[in-house]
Amino acid sequence: MDEFDPAAELGLVHDKQLVCSCTGFLQINNSSRDLCQRFVDKGDKLYDLITRYDFVVSYILNRADVRSGNVTRYLVPFLKAFGMTDFAAMDHCRKSLNLMPESKRVMTHLMDTLPTFVSTSSFEHNIMGLCSELNIPSVVVDRSDVTFDDYEMSKQEARTIREVTNALTSLKMPEQKYEPNVRVDLDKDEIDLIVAMDKAFQENIHVPNSKQIRSVGADAKAHFLLDLRGKTNIDFDGTAYIGGGMTDILALDSISNRGGLALSFNGCDFAVRNSNIAVMSRDCTVAAVLVQEFYNEGIEAVFDLVENWDRKTLEKKDFPDPYLMSEMLSSNPKKLPEVYIVKKDNVEEIAKKSDKYRKNLLK
Repeated sequence: MDEFDPAAELGLVHDKQLVCSCTGFLQINNSSRDLCQRFVDKGDKLYDLITRYDFVVSYILNRADVRSGNVTRYLVPFLKAFGMTDFAAMDHCRKSLNLMPESKRVMTHLMDTLPTFVSTSSFEHNIMGLCSELNIPSVVVDRSDVTFDDYEMSKQEARTIREVTNALTSLKMPEQKYEPNVRVDLDKDEIDLIVAMDKAFQENIHVPNSKQIRSVGADAKAHFLLDLRGKTNIDFDGTAYIGGGMTDILALDSISNRGGLALSFNGCDFAVRNSNIAVMSRDCTVAAVLVQEFYNEGIEAVFDLVENWDRKTLEKKDFPDPYLMSEMLSSNPKKLPEVYIVKKDNVEEIAKKSDKYRKNLLK
């Protein structure tokens, strides 16, 4: 039987909701990269190369035969070939989990304030530890699912993949910069990477299909928002979305264009460009402050808050939760978190600054 909700019985239902990602907001470390670095020869470089490949073919070449943000799907055969098991993945994710300061208190506050959901490309092995540490119900988390123990691979296939790994990690990492909707000619390093990855995935490496693994990329996160709207009856203008990676850009764009709060938190270049608010901070309390303002007063109140983002004004502000504001201010005694309204005349500067900040944070 459904639990009795007296607020709903009185017609007092939520008209706002929150969806957030993990890396750069709730946790500092990239768990998928950490798994590769720990278990795969030169796995950190392999992860970076695959991420670069996925980005270029999805967003620069706009290939019709790929789904953006499929890095986790690409990683599975490499991890399996180097002996990955479910126990090893869960154990390493638990030990390497590096939480953002105040993330537990922030998530507790947010979940007590409004319907809160998590959408992440991280493997479930990382999410199990994250949910345990932050007291997040696993039922509100949309994540990449794979059972390494049940993923079958022959010894010969594993040997071939290990050989391919050595070849791929000998490639040079491309350094070419890209801007949205600006045509460029790919340099030699980029072409070499694409040709090598294409050949590897076509001839030597079987990338698992959707029946073998659920990979949460940019498309899946956008679809999650659509499904959530149908279940909660809360439209995009009543939705706050916190994200910062390439897999968040479609969701951020959807929320921003429809009047919701699209918050880039320590976001990469493209995440900032698809947001209406950008934050750079090593303390996630500021996100709770902004979401609280959105929940109580709406997006225009958030813009007004950001336009008057100075300590004296914030100390005097009649905030719905003065304790939360006080905690944010005390957690940042010397300098407030950097918070910006993203506009056409400042997006280039903010995107560049935030992208650098994210890279330094996630080292």
